Amino acid sequence: MGFFKTSKHRFGLHRFGQGTLLGVYRWLVLSLIAFTLAHWAYLSTNSSQLPDWGACAHLALQTLLPELVVFLLLLEVERTRPLLKTFGLELQLTAVVT
Repeated sequence: MGFFKTSKHRFGLHRFGQGTLLGVYRWLVLSLIAFTLAHWAYLSTNSSQLPDWGACAHLALQTLLPELVVFLLLLEVERTRPLLKTFGLELQLTAVVT
């Protein structure tokens, strides 16, 4: 029972409509995904204490989201590179590490 309360409020899943069967299925799938990502983040800390699911969800967000956004951006650039070349443009990305 505690998992469902945690998933609703800690992960923001209380905002999803659960009035239809499809809404319930969506909620269950999103709950499972949120729990899996948060649990993975908890396991990456090598902690022996019980997890704080809010902190674990925040850690998963910080860890996974920036890499995912950059990866999707690079895929989109590679996909549109031929189109840019037809217009005589070349896009070059440079990483700056600080």
